[in-house]
Amino acid sequence: MIIVTRSGRMRLLSGVVLALSLAIIPVSAGAYVLMGEHVLDLMVQALGQADTLEVTQTLTIHAAATAISPPTSALQETVRIRFPYDFRADASGDGYQRQMVISGGTALMAVNGVLQDGPLPRYARYNDILMVKPRQALADHLRMLGVDVTVSSLGRLEERYCYVVGAHFPDEAAAQLWVAKDTFHPMRLILPPAAMSSGEGPVEIRYRNWTFAEGVAYPMHVVMLQNHQIMQEIRVDRLQVNPAFTSDLFDITALRQEWSRPGVIGDEGVPALPQAPGPPSIE
Repeated sequence: MIIVTRSGRMRLLSGVVLALSLAIIPVSAGAYVLMGEHVLDLMVQALGQADTLEVTQTLTIHAAATAISPPTSALQETVRIRFPYDFRADASGDGYQRQMVISGGTALMAVNGVLQDGPLPRYARYNDILMVKPRQALADHLRMLGVDVTVSSLGRLEERYCYVVGAHFPDEAAAQLWVAKDTFHPMRLILPPAAMSSGEGPVEIRYRNWTFAEGVAYPMHVVMLQNHQIMQEIRVDRLQVNPAFTSDLFDITALRQEWSRPGVIGDEGVPALPQAPGPPSIE
């Protein structure tokens, strides 16, 4: 049994006040902004917890992302996640197949069974911030992306207030993560042009229409932009929490041998992708 005396309560209250004062940064006479790492902590909690996740979705590849026609193509895709670091996406449609695996810090992509040479496009790593846990690992990952997690401010996106981790709103030149103030779900990731990739413009990823499945939060609509153009768009059809996966799904060594003939990422040149209905939109 724990007994708290009046003096103990006073000391406890003083400690709580001190903790709160350290966790917020005043931005004006009537508003306060949580510190960046505290926002990330609350975000990780809000995303929920699971061992694995399977996502069935429609992946739309827009003209800006590929040199082939038709300009807009829709694929059916199954994503399998083994938290916190293993990811696999298998997309197919009308004779076209694209497979992407990320595991142990290594990423591979194959198109029609042909291994693609070079790193994945930055926007293709949309799931990283949804997977990486605990908070310190997420903070380290964001630092690697160039986000200064010691900086935070309050911004507004589509009529919603968000914490902007990594920048002082309205500055959009710095790498930054937007987190909804009311739900602590990530809403927007902005990455400036990559210094090591000439010609690659800024990347923006938007996470929309959040839902819950067995205590796990997940965005039902993801939009990936580069150079302010929509590259890919995802609309989720189904979520399954904690399905069983075989270990070979994420076996990088075996998959590298299976996808043995190298191609070039960015030239997904298979000429028969099905056309998706409707114009591109982030609404």
